[in-house]
Order: sequence, then C-alpha cells, then structure tokens
Amino acid sequence: MFAALKEFNKTIWLLILATFASRFFLFMVWPFLALLLHNKFGLNEFEIGAFLSGSATVGVIFGFYVGYLSDIIGRRKIILFGLFLNIIAMSIIGIADSLLVLFSGTLLQSFGRGMVENPGKALMTDMVSDRKVKDMALHFRYFMLNVGAATGPLLGTFAGATGKQSTFLFVAGLYVVYFAAAAFIFNLEKPLKRTKQGDPLKFSAALAVLGKDTAFLLFVFASFIGFVGYGQIDAGLVQYLRQMQVPELTELYALLILINGTTIIILQFALLKLMENWSPFLRAMSGVILFAGGFFGFAISPTDPWTWLMVSIFVLSIGEAILFPTLNIIVDRLAPDHLKGSYFGASSLSSFGFVFAPLIGGFLLHQFGGLAMWLTMTGLTLFVAVLYFSANRLKGGMLEN
Repeated sequence: MFAALKEFNKTIWLLILATFASRFFLFMVWPFLALLLHNKFGLNEFEIGAFLSGSATVGVIFGFYVGYLSDIIGRRKIILFGLFLNIIAMSIIGIADSLLVLFSGTLLQSFGRGMVENPGKALMTDMVSDRKVKDMALHFRYFMLNVGAATGPLLGTFAGATGKQSTFLFVAGLYVVYFAAAAFIFNLEKPLKRTKQGDPLKFSAALAVLGKDTAFLLFVFASFIGFVGYGQIDAGLVQYLRQMQVPELTELYALLILINGTTIIILQFALLKLMENWSPFLRAMSGVILFAGGFFGFAISPTDPWTWLMVSIFVLSIGEAILFPTLNIIVDRLAPDHLKGSYFGASSLSSFGFVFAPLIGGFLLHQFGGLAMWLTMTGLTLFVAVLYFSANRLKGGMLEN
C-alpha cells in the first residue's frame, strides 16, 4: 500500500507538506474566530453564523469558476495567485479592528483558499498516471491535513495564541514561505498532462457537460448536505459548549479537535487497508452513517463529565477518516481528463454546506438549543447515505469498483 509513496514527486510532496503546515497554523486560531466575534464585537450565535457564511459564500461560487480556469490557464498559475491572496488576507485579519475590515479579510481568504485547494488536488492527480498512486496521494494529503488540524489548536492553547488576532500574522508569514517554495518547484517539474488546452471548452460548454451528469450532481448535492452537518464541528460545537456554560471551554474544544485529528492520524491507513476491497460507494455510505452516530451522541451526551462528548467525536472522526479522502477519489474517477479541474471545481459547490453550516447551526442553536441542532444534523446525514446510494444507481454502479 505504501509503495505508492515512492512514486510521489516534488510537486506532490510540496502540496502535501504545505497542506500540513497551513492547517497547523490556521487551526491555531480559525476555529476560535467565532469566540473573537463574540468577545470583541459582541455578536450573537446567529450573527456570527451570518458573518462566517457571508464571506464563504462568495468564495465557494468563485471556487467553481476557478476549477474551470485551472483547466484553461493551468493549475500552477492559479495556485500561486491564490497563495498571494492568502498572504494579504491573513495580514488583514491579523490587524483588523472593525467588522468591515475583518469581513474583507475573511472574504479574501475564501478566494485564496478556493484557488489553492481544489486546483491543488487536481494538480496532484495530473502529476502521475497510476490510479493507486493518485488515490494514495489524495489519502496522504488528507492525512497530513489532519495532523496539522489536530496539533494546531492544542499548541495554540498551550502557547496562549488561541483566539488572538496577532496569530494570523504568523499564518501570513507561512504563506510567504509556501509561495516561494511553490514558485521554485513549479519551475522544476511539469505535469504529465498539460492543464492548459489548445482548444478549450468554453465555460458554458463545460457547464453543459456537468449539467448532463445527473449522478455527479446528485453526489455534489449529497455532499453539500453532509458538509452542513460536519461544519458544526467548526463553529456550532464551540458555540454549543459556550451556550452550555462549559468551564474551561477552550481546553475542552482543543481536546475534542485533538481527538478528531488524532483518530484520523492513527486509523486512516488502517481503515484504508481494512476497506481496500470496498468500493468508494460503500466507503462513502459507511462514513456518513458514522457521522450520524457522532451527531446523535452530541445530542444525548452530558457536558460534564466530558467522556461522552469525547466518545461522540471519536465515532464521528472514524466516519471522517473514511469519507473525506473517498470523496476526492470519487470525483477523480467521475471526471473526464480534459475537465478534471472543472469537476473538482464543481464538486467544491458542495462546500456551500460549510457556508451554510454556521448560519443553520447558529439559527437552530439560538432558537431551539443544542438538542434540536444535533438531532437535525443526525437526520440530515442519514439522508446523505440515501442520496449516495441513489447516485451510485444512476451511474450504473460505476463507484462499485
């Protein structure tokens, strides 16, 4: 299984290691942005949800078009410009003293993230031809993402950086290093297949191809709903704990995020080996069912002691370790070679789930409380399993091999 790592080139390793580093520093502060908005600017749960959703909405829409652009002008140019935007965005967030300036920073961050992540995943698959190597690259990228996400909040808490705006300036510095490394390595290595086409499809034609792929659209819609649920781990969970007046809130939340990331770090490749003969379709189904189990656990768990909250995040994390790498593999297999960037870009529309997650979660939490929010997320993720089943049927069982 790990023999595929030997086939990774410098570009793949750059994208993997940079994903780890950026998530490590970003997760020191980003999940706690909701606390910053409440403590510094006095926003309530729904207002925080609206703030976070507003900036992300534009970014997701733009990310769809960026996927198409990466098929036309090349993924590496898009990634470099996205890194430049991230440098500016993190600097703005680090010094903002008004909501308007802070919003502009989060908006730019949404643009930059869309220009780096989806073209980056597509570029990794452009660099190799063997399917097993492609799958392992996507799995390993997600593995390193979680190493960073797990350790970032914990280090931030111990270092006293959690929730401090100034920490965003360190993240900006990291993106400067990432930009320089990417510019150097992109100049050394070229993809096996050029992403810039001599006679490219117009954007309207690319949309028409995507619009006819009913199974893919259903898959994207299902993933959107799943992300509405999973997105509660970023903003909904921390606000729920604050609403429940949990003592030592930041320590508990950092511990839950540590369990989330550590579970994935320890179990992702063991689960991959265990399920290597399972189809991507069955993996996706099992992942969202475990999501539902985790959300139901949050609904019925007491906040003192922390034990059952920890068990719930553990169950959810197993589902995440199975589902999220599988989603990228499914998109790679569904996408025609000449439209891979467009398909990855279109799949990013499912990220609207993350956009609406703080808004929906904040509304449910503010109006009805935590029990209603978590039970709603349980029902939604079970519905996702039904939609994945339907998408596979429409594709004639293509995802069963």
